[in-house]
Amino acid sequence: MEFIGPEFTYLFSDINASLIAGSGTPGLINATGANARFNLPLRAAVDDADNIFVTDYANNIIRKITPTGVVTTFAGSGATGSADGTGINASFRQPWGITIDSQNNLFVTDYGNHIIRKITPAGVVTTIAGLAGVSGNIDGLRNNARFYNPSGIAIDSGDRIFITDSQNHLIRMIKPNDGEVITFAGSSAGNTDGTIDAKFKRPFGIVIDSEDNLFIADTDNRRIRKITPNGIVSTFAGSNNGDVDGMGTEAKFGTIWGIAIDIHNNLFIPDNGNNKIKTIAPSGLVTTIAGTGTAGYLEGLGENALFKRPYGMAVDSENNLIVVDTYNHRIRKITLK
Repeated sequence: MEFIGPEFTYLFSDINASLIAGSGTPGLINATGANARFNLPLRAAVDDADNIFVTDYANNIIRKITPTGVVTTFAGSGATGSADGTGINASFRQPWGITIDSQNNLFVTDYGNHIIRKITPAGVVTTIAGLAGVSGNIDGLRNNARFYNPSGIAIDSGDRIFITDSQNHLIRMIKPNDGEVITFAGSSAGNTDGTIDAKFKRPFGIVIDSEDNLFIADTDNRRIRKITPNGIVSTFAGSNNGDVDGMGTEAKFGTIWGIAIDIHNNLFIPDNGNNKIKTIAPSGLVTTIAGTGTAGYLEGLGENALFKRPYGMAVDSENNLIVVDTYNHRIRKITLK
């Protein structure tokens, strides 16, 4: 079986899954590689030095993994809260999504607090939108805005921040100049392509391609949706629950919570419901590249590797895939060589 991208072709024998960090036992231990412990890690982002930042959901913290596998706590005390501050003096409540800008600032969706946080490279945490502990659906400036369990987050070429506002079934945008929050796409729960009348059902993942198109993991609809820069929504891949590779809407996914993208605009999907890693080429062709469908933990070649309900992915500077293998409490790497 082959994975075909726009500039490369890989056999399954070229795809290898290995461990970056995590013992497999839930916990909170800073250490190197397999000696570290996470507790339901969800998403990852990679900076320009290939440091990996992970939202450690059940520990209420943001972890950092160096290229040599050293795991530390980058921000958050571990206690549930919404305090701004530096490093471990800040607090989170179920941090979910994470992305990084050109200046290596992190942006985190603080799911349980219904707010959006910014973390500088020095670890200074501030709240940039929403009011901690207050859910709702209100557009407006900074803390006048309201979200309801924001989850995915991504930044376009114009520094606009896009958020999957999961329980509001909306895609929201934060303007870079004044921090105003607006609704970019969506109206109510459903499955409708279009513009202002488009509908999503609990969208959780989001990435942006080189042309500023948005791709959404529309979780409860089990589809990948595409939104053009002018707000036109279409279904890019997927149809309903299942496990079928194929072109566009011929494909079927299980539950999909996350999505990643590489420099060639290939999408990567941690198919949580099927315990597999899949890719979608720019043509819309869906292919399984790792996992058997059986939940478990096994390193090795793509066709033999096992995962357990992975939630998130990212891509590093060498086009390696970073897999957040959530229910194995591990961070994994898939090399495509």
